[in-house]
Amino acid sequence: MNKCFRISVSVLVAVWATTSVAEERPYITTTTPITLLSANDGETDIMWRQTPEGLIDYEVKTEDSFTVIRLGPDHPPIYKTVYGTVPCTIIGTPTMAMSADGRYGLITNHGTRSGTGKPITYRHSKPLTNEDIAETDLTKQKMAPQLSDMISMIDLSTPDFKVVDRMLLDDHPVHLLAHPDKKHFVVGAFRHFYVVKIENGKLVEVSRSVHGRGGPCFWITPAGDRLLATQGDWDVVDRPAAIHFYSLSPNAVTHLSEVMVLEGTDTQLTPESYILRVSLDGRMALVCQRSTGDAGNLCDVLVVDLTENPPVINSVIKQVGDGVESFAFHPNGKMAVVTCLSKFNNSIAVLDIQSSPPRVLYYLDTGGCAQGIEFTPEGDKLFVGSTVANRIDVFDVVGDFALRKDPRFLKTGHGHCSLTIGKTWQE
Repeated sequence: MNKCFRISVSVLVAVWATTSVAEERPYITTTTPITLLSANDGETDIMWRQTPEGLIDYEVKTEDSFTVIRLGPDHPPIYKTVYGTVPCTIIGTPTMAMSADGRYGLITNHGTRSGTGKPITYRHSKPLTNEDIAETDLTKQKMAPQLSDMISMIDLSTPDFKVVDRMLLDDHPVHLLAHPDKKHFVVGAFRHFYVVKIENGKLVEVSRSVHGRGGPCFWITPAGDRLLATQGDWDVVDRPAAIHFYSLSPNAVTHLSEVMVLEGTDTQLTPESYILRVSLDGRMALVCQRSTGDAGNLCDVLVVDLTENPPVINSVIKQVGDGVESFAFHPNGKMAVVTCLSKFNNSIAVLDIQSSPPRVLYYLDTGGCAQGIEFTPEGDKLFVGSTVANRIDVFDVVGDFALRKDPRFLKTGHGHCSLTIGKTWQE
């Protein structure tokens, strides 16, 4: 090799290495400023704590909380966890909402504890239910009734993240999503779908529509005119859940059809079928066959074809995990990721949704009882929250299908149960 050429190559390599080291920051960054909002259910502490006699301690000693994490290209993560001002529960869907401008965060809570059969007591929760709440309580910051039916609205534009409004419902709100029109929010509850909006810093009900089909997990299609929901009676353990398709407008949510499993498709709905999500192009939805863990067998992911009229389940990804929880779709339209529900030695499954039928490509380790999961808008990072580890794992996206786990992670309050991603508020 020519001596001068060898020297030039050596100089280029040295410059590249120096530049890479200079650009590598010792903390997690994102391409653009974003905010993560984690709701944290303190009631989950009874899953781990024991009495001196070695029995499960059913007194809840940890307050519900929420964690706000600011991420950006040029600063370390900025964290704040606020305890005892917003109630939330892991019994439901691990997705809540933020306003389009990033100013407000919205979190639901419901008082249903069907099927637990446990004598749970709440040390910190006074008041406890809607009936215990006085009008003057609604303006207090330190108030998180763990068995209330409530929507809480947090002002994310101020450093103390005060609760600026609370809406009580005579219903059990399971979760809510921001509507694609960036003006409204849709709330799924046991008896109704509600459409609400923010007006002068307060929550205002726009409409409510009776559905009568049980507690929903739902997702809105990208066009904003349709809604897909898994629904069932949480007290009935021997009847499968059902999937329903609705039309959606600010004034009404109207039932269109039930989504059936196409004859010959090797799968079925179960009483524990629950969490679902619609793809970014609106052509498919993925459904967890069993949104509970520790059953001792592997469950499926059902695929809903939303291009059919009416929509139909005509494909399946077999035996994905011992309980699966939630989904994220990558902006490239090729990859999706699903969280699994093992308490220990847990994983996420990376899916190829471009193949026919969709398939599992591989698994990666993550924290136990993985709940909320979101890609960044640019698709260069994936965030996965863990109830057991009280943290959010971070994965870098490499190419179309590769994820690389960052050894660094983001800390949340106790009992992470939902994750919302949005833009960071700017004046």
